[in-house]
Amino acid sequence: MQLAPTPTQAQTCLEQVSDLPRYQINAQQGTYRYANDAGPAVLDIPEAQPYTAYLRATRALILARNPKATLRCELATKVSAQLSEPATQIADYVAPFQLTHPNNQKAVLLIHGLTDSPFIFHTLAADLYARGYDVRTMLLPGHGTAASDLKEVDYRDWQQHVRYAISRTASDYSQFAVLGYSTGAALATTEIAERRPDNLAALVLVAPATQSHSEVAWLAKWLDWLPWVDWVDKEADLDLAKYESFPLHAVTLVEEAMADMRAAKLPASLPTLAIASDVDTTIDTQVTYELLTRWAQDRTAPLALRVYAPKPIATLPDSISVTAVSALDDVIDMSHIGMLNPSDHPYYGKAGSFRNCDSYLEDIAAFTHCKTTEKPYFGERSAANLTQYTPLVRVSFNPDYDPMVLQLIQFLGEAMP
Repeated sequence: MQLAPTPTQAQTCLEQVSDLPRYQINAQQGTYRYANDAGPAVLDIPEAQPYTAYLRATRALILARNPKATLRCELATKVSAQLSEPATQIADYVAPFQLTHPNNQKAVLLIHGLTDSPFIFHTLAADLYARGYDVRTMLLPGHGTAASDLKEVDYRDWQQHVRYAISRTASDYSQFAVLGYSTGAALATTEIAERRPDNLAALVLVAPATQSHSEVAWLAKWLDWLPWVDWVDKEADLDLAKYESFPLHAVTLVEEAMADMRAAKLPASLPTLAIASDVDTTIDTQVTYELLTRWAQDRTAPLALRVYAPKPIATLPDSISVTAVSALDDVIDMSHIGMLNPSDHPYYGKAGSFRNCDSYLEDIAAFTHCKTTEKPYFGERSAANLTQYTPLVRVSFNPDYDPMVLQLIQFLGEAMP
């Protein structure tokens, strides 16, 4: 006899992720996989639009199209404590935001990755803000609603929104930096390589999307036009802020972004910091090393790499300042999704509400064990780890978060004195 899930309307965003029967039912039924058919899936952004107007319009889009936007959600994050209105529903956590000081002229623009949302920055943004920076986030088109909306966007939509966020921030501040995570790093790099604002002081690339490990990635541009091949993964989508289902069209989009990043000629005078995991199973970090090596030629500004590597990595040019972190407390190794969240993150942390146990979704007993055991293993979702460690939770937090942020703050301080 199967347990019945708790009715959706009786749940909160935190109760949902502890309702284990709902995972298989939602994966089968696609309960949250499809966006509401209400309003446009992509905003048209006037170039001169104030950032506050952009934030309002994007929030309205989320409320219209996200099928769980108004689901009760009260999660104490560092950013939720800074918002002008109390955060009480999922829309409040996935919506883009900004944190501002009076009359401040230094800012950091944060750009999230594929299937993600600005919620990934709910700790980092507050930490940067506490150090005196204004902080802005943006929402890539197709995100913050439901995974099906990734089929409604094209690459130009992503480019337009990134271009707007960078140019608008350049207009509003004397100095600013851009930090991109994963696909956000690729999009930011390409835009900056083509149109670097004069007052852009620094670039930070976290787990930059340079080349995928995905076996379907190279096929995507040929398969995308086939109407019966439209999803790579169909999962439960109970993570409050990140899609778990994955449409094939999204693969074609990120492939374009990665190809452009690999071809980008980054300005040699732009201080750049990369943060990566050597064992990343989403992105081929060896390609990231090759790109950094190319950028290291003729550098006139600092180029640095912080890398999570259980074993020594290949030698990089001396002009790249490398900080290697070989061991992490209570974590086997670092995943693609874990770098930006501290261990005490209320949702993705070691004792947080959400565990990524998707490797076991088809085996309800193994999935339940992974979700409920008091002693899971945390690490990247690699074949070696899955074989050696049971149950393996794909680590979504970083025990090295504080030292990483200290390096980031020092890097930004030197770039924006």
